[in-house]
Order: sequence, then C-alpha cells, then structure tokens
Amino acid sequence: MRHFLPDPSDLRWLVRSIELQSFSAAARELDVAVSVVTRGVDRLEAGYGATLLRRSTHGLTPTAEGLELAQEARELLSRLEDISASMLKQRNRVVGALRLASSHEICEELVVPQLARLRAKHPQLRIELVAEDRVADLVTDGIDVALRTTVGNSEAVVARALGAFERRLFASPEYLRQKGVPAHPHELHQHQTVAHTAQGPVVTWGFRKGGKKLQVTLRPPLAANSTALVHQALLAGAGIGVLSVPLAAADVAKGHLVEVLAPYAAGATHTMYAVSLPNLRNAARVRAVIDFLQEAARRHWGMAKENPSQTGGTPA
Repeated sequence: MRHFLPDPSDLRWLVRSIELQSFSAAARELDVAVSVVTRGVDRLEAGYGATLLRRSTHGLTPTAEGLELAQEARELLSRLEDISASMLKQRNRVVGALRLASSHEICEELVVPQLARLRAKHPQLRIELVAEDRVADLVTDGIDVALRTTVGNSEAVVARALGAFERRLFASPEYLRQKGVPAHPHELHQHQTVAHTAQGPVVTWGFRKGGKKLQVTLRPPLAANSTALVHQALLAGAGIGVLSVPLAAADVAKGHLVEVLAPYAAGATHTMYAVSLPNLRNAARVRAVIDFLQEAARRHWGMAKENPSQTGGTPA
C-alpha cells in the first residue's frame, strides 16, 4: 500500500476552506492565490484516494472523510505550532559556550571585571577567554566574538561598534616628580618615552591647541610589543606613553597614573568593535554577549557612542 505523507500547508488549506466554506475566503485570509488552495486540496484527495470536499454553486461541503481529516489536521497543526514555538524559545536561550578573544590588556582591564555581571545575567553561559595580542582568526581559532579596534572593509565578518574612546598620554606620579611635567608637546624630547613596537622605532604623536594641529616625532628609548607591557612600564615609572583612556581609567582613579599634556589632547576618537562571523550573528549567546559588552562599554568603560566624523588620528 502506497504511503502518503501530506504537506502541512495543504492540511491548513483544507481546514480553513471547511471552516470558511470557501476556497477564496481561505486564500484571502492566508494571503495566497485561490489556485494554491485548490491545488493543495486536490493533492490531499489524490494522495488519500478520497473526496474530501464537494464543490457546488452554494459553496463547499465536507464529506465524512473530509471532516475526519480536518479534525486530525487541526490537532497536528496545533502540535506543529507548539514544536515551532518550543524550538524558537530554545534557540533564543542564552546557553552553551562562547569563545571571546581580545588583547591581554582589554581582557584583564575591561572584560574580566565585568564577568561576574555577565554570569549573573546569563548563568547558563560558559565564557572562554582567549587573550592574545595578535588578531585572532575567527574561523581557524574557533572564536565566536572578538574585540577589535579595526575591522577594515571585509564582508567576511559582522562588526558592531561598542563605543568610541580616545588615546592620551600618561605617566606615573613618581616619574613626573623626578623628571618634571612637560608643559608643551615639544618638551617631550627631554623626556623618557614608551611606545608600542608596532609603531616602529620612530613615532609621531599628534596634538591640538587652539584649533591648530601639532605633531611631535620621537625615538622612544623603550618599546614593547603589547599594550599591557606599555601600561606596566608606565606604572613602573619608565616614562611617558600612550594608553587608551578606558584602559588607564582605573589607575588614574587610584592615583597610579596621571594624564600628561591634557590641554593639547588631539581629541581624535577610535572605535572598539565586537566582531563575529555572519553565520553566528543571530545565535542567542552571541547576541546576548555583544549586547552586554555594548552596555559595559557605555556604562562602565566610559566609552561614547561612535561618531564616524571623529574617528582616527593620533596618538595611537
């Protein structure tokens, strides 16, 4: 005996046609052509080898087989809707593991202090931190979300701006007591400076005063290949160097670091992004973590909403 498996849509056409006593009324309600409804019922009749509806000028009249099938179909369609709702609810649950990648400095200074709040909000979420100063490859490294300050124009990733920040000059109070506080950017030539090796042996730091731009080119005697090391060197009194304002904020509040040449700050902003793969953009755990990080950036990291007209610039 031939096994017939009906299309749920065809069952829906049958049920609503019987209930509304009209193919055209069912078609209007379901926003399809009348021919779609009639062909669906025809497929059911051919598949079951039975007449389900009698057509006449007075409308539609269900046969005994049609009434029986319609009753079974109602129960089946209701069950299918329950399954869909259950799966949607499951898909929107924030559960499972999420691998979050960023530099050591961002992980330690910004992300880790927020983990307790994130875990409290999503207790079934397991966070795996991947702290590296190289740019992680989302595919080969199995990264769900990465924090970056540059994304380029690649269509291979989806980037959400978390917030805008500035980079400024800082030094320890002890260094400034010993070496003095520079009053003008050109006085940096008389000071010890610390830079990131990515900038090369010669760095150019930008400033602004009275609407005029000013640049100072220096050859720092100390350089490090990570922002975390630059930060530690400044805390140790090694000299004057550049840090992002969010990363320096805690040490400034504690009096461990002091901003230098604040009146000459360039005011250029940079953007932090949360980056993920396109196929994960709707995953509940990814959306939840990025939403949380965006809130943390604005409320706890002191970042402003991105203003594209102000991004870029130096010092970097």
